[in-house]
Amino acid sequence: MDGTRGVQKFHTVPTPRIGGIALLVGFVGAWVALPHGYTKGTATLFGLLLIGATPAFAAGLLEDFTKNVSVKVRLAATAASGLLAAIITGYWVNSVDVPGVDWFLALAPVGILFTAFAVAGIANSVNIIDGFNGLASGVVILMLLTLAAIAYRVDDLVILNLGLLGAAVVFGFMAVNYPKGYIFLGDAGAYSLGYYVAVLAVALAMRNPVDVSPWAMLLVCGYPFIETVFSIYRRVSRKRKHNPGCPDASHLHSLIYRRVVSRKLMPNAPAWQRNAYTAPFLWVYSFIPMLGAIFWPESIGMVVAWLLISFVVYQRMYRRMLRLSIYFRKRKAVGSI
Repeated sequence: MDGTRGVQKFHTVPTPRIGGIALLVGFVGAWVALPHGYTKGTATLFGLLLIGATPAFAAGLLEDFTKNVSVKVRLAATAASGLLAAIITGYWVNSVDVPGVDWFLALAPVGILFTAFAVAGIANSVNIIDGFNGLASGVVILMLLTLAAIAYRVDDLVILNLGLLGAAVVFGFMAVNYPKGYIFLGDAGAYSLGYYVAVLAVALAMRNPVDVSPWAMLLVCGYPFIETVFSIYRRVSRKRKHNPGCPDASHLHSLIYRRVVSRKLMPNAPAWQRNAYTAPFLWVYSFIPMLGAIFWPESIGMVVAWLLISFVVYQRMYRRMLRLSIYFRKRKAVGSI
């Protein structure tokens, strides 16, 4: 059970956090149920992706049951999954279209280690945005559908199928998680989904080097990536000096819940409704960088420009939330006087 005490707890009753087990059953069931001869290569790559997820899933599940696994251990486990996936699938980042850097990435050990680091980053970023009912799962569904849309454009039926299958499995979980939150992803679920998206993105870019830029894959994961970068900056800034691994209640989704949903839109609504109304705001935002990846997957210039636009939009939203926070504090102070 996930208790209700903590800076990132917005539910009102203890809730099972073993959504990772449900997702495991869904993914394995989807793999077993694939028809014989179904799109050559789909079942094989699907099975390899599931094998690669083992370290991340195991570390996350251990944390879900014991709540005693350090951030460093979980980060190492997700990196181990990325490393394992790169080795057994044969897909790792060997080029990012940056002179000099590409020379190093062309060396297999360097490319594989870089891929492991990238997969760990995305896996942990999905865990970071898992703060409200339907938020992480909804964003993951959008990311998988975006990868499927890009795969469709470049005629990569294997990645198209795996994107759609993954989205279908997550939809099954989301039916129980959203809107009332009868079950949570937990660390096992969040890490596994982040890993799945990241490895699928790497495979799509490496299988289609001419039509899909690795930078476009970063756009697909734009929202969790930006949230993670901004969170690290916020925690290690001079004013706060917090450990970047320590949780806090200053994420964008937390501010939207407190400043917009709870105080402006639905101040008198039940807690589960306010919780559920938070995710759609971030679903909409998360799709902004994804649009750039869908329309310009091969253009580095457009992808970088779209990433900068997404950063600016995030920053403006965050500053708006902070201004609302100051406004409500002043109003509360005046009322107390």
